[in-house]
Amino acid sequence: MRTFWHLSLVLLSLLAAVPSANAQELIDRRQRREYRIEPSGISLDQAVEMAQRRFRAKAVRAETVRNGDKVEHRIRLLSADGKVRNVSVDAESGAMN
Repeated sequence: MRTFWHLSLVLLSLLAAVPSANAQELIDRRQRREYRIEPSGISLDQAVEMAQRRFRAKAVRAETVRNGDKVEHRIRLLSADGKVRNVSVDAESGAMN
């Protein structure tokens, strides 16, 4: 019976520690100013597919960034002949620069 209570206490303490670890991770990200940007229009995956098709190249890097009030996807492409191209896709409209 005593072992059951000890096991129960250990299990409860482990369960209580899990949410605090997630909360601490969120606090750490906020302090480092790492926010997830959720665009309402075109996803990063969709932007990568669009750019790869348009320029017939492979994406080697892609990220979503906030530029003032504007959210854009920045994609680095590598063509078959070795040329590197940087493309910016507006996350709202899908316009490509």
